Amino acid sequence: MSLSWRSMPGGRAAAVFLVALSLSIGWGIRGNFGHEAGAMMPGALAAIAACLLSGREDWRARVPYFALFGALGWAFGGSIAYMYCISFAGSEHWPTAVYGFFLTFYTGFLWAGMGGAGTALPAVMDRRRLADFFIPLCFALFAVGLHALSEEPLNDWVQRNLSVGVDSTWNRHRHPLYWLDADWRPALAALLGVCAFDLWDRRFKGWPALLGLGAGGALLGWLVQAGLDKAGLAAGIARALTVPLADAAAVNPDTGQLFDTSQFLTNWPQIAFDYPQYIGLALGLIAGVKLYFFKYGAWRRDSGLLLYMSAGWLAAFILMPVLGSILLQPWGGFRLMPPRSDDWAGITGVFVGMTIYCLRHGLAPVAWAASLTGIIGGFGFALVPFVRSLVRLPGHRLLTPGGTPPEWAHYQSANWHSILEQSQGFCHGVAIAVVLALLAARLPRQENTPRDKRWTEIFSVAFLLFLIGWLNVVKNVSEWTGGGNKIVPEMMKAPLIGIELGALTWFNLAWFAAAIAVTALMVLHLRRRIEVVPASWTGKGQLLYLAFLWMVVVANHERALPNFSEGRLVTEWVILMNAALATFLICRLPGARSLATDWQPQEKPLLLRSLWARALPVVIVGMLFMAITTRMIYREHPTDHPSVNHKRFGEEAHWRIKPILKGGTYR
Repeated sequence: MSLSWRSMPGGRAAAVFLVALSLSIGWGIRGNFGHEAGAMMPGALAAIAACLLSGREDWRARVPYFALFGALGWAFGGSIAYMYCISFAGSEHWPTAVYGFFLTFYTGFLWAGMGGAGTALPAVMDRRRLADFFIPLCFALFAVGLHALSEEPLNDWVQRNLSVGVDSTWNRHRHPLYWLDADWRPALAALLGVCAFDLWDRRFKGWPALLGLGAGGALLGWLVQAGLDKAGLAAGIARALTVPLADAAAVNPDTGQLFDTSQFLTNWPQIAFDYPQYIGLALGLIAGVKLYFFKYGAWRRDSGLLLYMSAGWLAAFILMPVLGSILLQPWGGFRLMPPRSDDWAGITGVFVGMTIYCLRHGLAPVAWAASLTGIIGGFGFALVPFVRSLVRLPGHRLLTPGGTPPEWAHYQSANWHSILEQSQGFCHGVAIAVVLALLAARLPRQENTPRDKRWTEIFSVAFLLFLIGWLNVVKNVSEWTGGGNKIVPEMMKAPLIGIELGALTWFNLAWFAAAIAVTALMVLHLRRRIEVVPASWTGKGQLLYLAFLWMVVVANHERALPNFSEGRLVTEWVILMNAALATFLICRLPGARSLATDWQPQEKPLLLRSLWARALPVVIVGMLFMAITTRMIYREHPTDHPSVNHKRFGEEAHWRIKPILKGGTYR
């Protein structure tokens, strides 16, 4: 017996609503914590909910994997700047407005697309293959984590030895390794991690060739650069490949004078100008190492997926904003949101690399799920700010003579940004729910025996609760000890023994004590059942969902308490109410419907070309409709306050009049 996706348990309206609500809750919380770590929270909640509501017992037995890979998939988009594109869409400048809606769709597409890929992966891979994939994944995660731990020590070293004032926020562009504000170093770390796995997996077979090719490549690169220098060609090549990320003819609105062009950033990191004599050596070394892995690399256990994604990040970044900006410099370069981060290019490379690998290695449903999730999520990502601009019309300060009338003042003072974020999260959740319901109807049943490498289940749960949790909740400590409303002392003495430690240290000791205890109990549970753990996978998934849900909801509430006001009600209070509803639904819905034992998947191919042929016209018409309608209603006014009104094109484009300068602060 086969069922349409709408007849599947996960395709019912209540199931779609719960998945969407789960992602909305996490998305609202993500806005307070930010970036990749914050984006993992909604991804995990939605993935667990979609898994439990699928009606497929074979999926429910993989709920820890859904949680982990759902979180990791949504993390990718956390590096992409997204408020600029929404600001573009609300601009009174027609070309910027039309561009803004398409860009907002594309930003949402990348974010949701990678989230959909991660969430779909445990549904498509067989269990043995999935468990094997954990080993190269751990290598890559370890390398990225090692890089993260080295960030602050590296900044300190730069300040001490190079006399450069750098930090992770307003002065980050002064760092010698700053490059278009993009996360190229974590991408490189991931690539090195997966290469390290390949070496280890081959038991370092052929390692002398690695040393030889690396050294030979470095020597050849040095000789080529020396030859170009001697021929007088090196300086010309450098000039041809370097462009400023600003307009030399633009007038600085703060001074009324032209900008000092020596203060302009370029399409290359500062280290390339500080140590140009090593460029040939570095490029030769990279070429030699690449040749070695091209010849000897085995890329087993699907480590090739991580290779395609990390190398795709770096390749797309080099090709588009770095080299592409040479031709497009008069228009601000090949940069979608200048002067903001160009991580969009890297994530584009990750998406393309993931798609190519999946199509080549028997994971085509993952690529299909990524595209469909991206299309639905991207459309919703653009639709929400459009709808927001409509519901803000009553009493809008720019459209009402004399400004907002008193009777609309409270309405207009709402935290519209939080409303925007929670609504966008809901749309992303609809995308996940629909795509997972479609996959549930079409993918064959998966066998989960033998359950070897059960450590991967413990790893997934511990990673979710205690690493993702810590990466976010630890940020609360600075909120409690800093600002104008301190609620926790920076230093505290232990009772009786008088040991004095910082608030952060006390927090970490408590957190990791709980992490060790719970992880030890999970290991013990593998040997003999602990009664508090439910017997069924549905019950285990519900327990995991509720534990993580209330961990992040309470942590988010604690974060807001020092500066709580009525404006926070639309965030923390609404999130608490939604979490209460989600608690009821996650306990009520999964057991309501499961698939019959004689269920058979639909025999319908998942075709990427057909999907895009149908979706692209809808996207184009939809974005044009939203842009034109917005401009017809708002006429010569932006949809938001002029202070956050950014333009991509024209004489008032922000990259022209407000470029990031070497001696200034980051904008």
